[in-house]
Amino acid sequence: IARAVFETIRCRFEVICFLADVREDCERKDITHMQKQLLDQMNISSNAVYNKYDGTTIIQNSLRLKKVLLVLDDVNHEKQLENLAGEQAWFGSGSRVIITTRDVEVLKEPYETWKVEGLVDSEAFNLFCLKAFKQPEPAEGFLDLSQEVIKYSG
Repeated sequence: IARAVFETIRCRFEVICFLADVREDCERKDITHMQKQLLDQMNISSNAVYNKYDGTTIIQNSLRLKKVLLVLDDVNHEKQLENLAGEQAWFGSGSRVIITTRDVEVLKEPYETWKVEGLVDSEAFNLFCLKAFKQPEPAEGFLDLSQEVIKYSG
């Protein structure tokens, strides 16, 4: 959903960045790598980023006068937000930062939030069958298993 929103509104912004899988990338690498990726996607040199403090300073100074669209997908720690999208003053007027997370507690600031509702059972079943079996119905013998997968995944 975040990617679809990003693609729909990206033309309204001077500078754009979609950082997918923030949680996973921060576990495999460090926050400095994510800061460099953010700057690179925004066509800003990341050569001077040697630590997270350099990264936050460069992000702040480079984007404060620009209308920015930044999507941080799958954030799981408040430090990720602090080092990638610190505060509103980091970005120019009209900027938007979209954060997806499984843990709303990560959002300590008074952010405007929306909870994405899951599909109703029939829609979930249809989507699962189309993806798993490439047809609207499960393959023979897989009806019960398909229903269990849908129930388990919510």
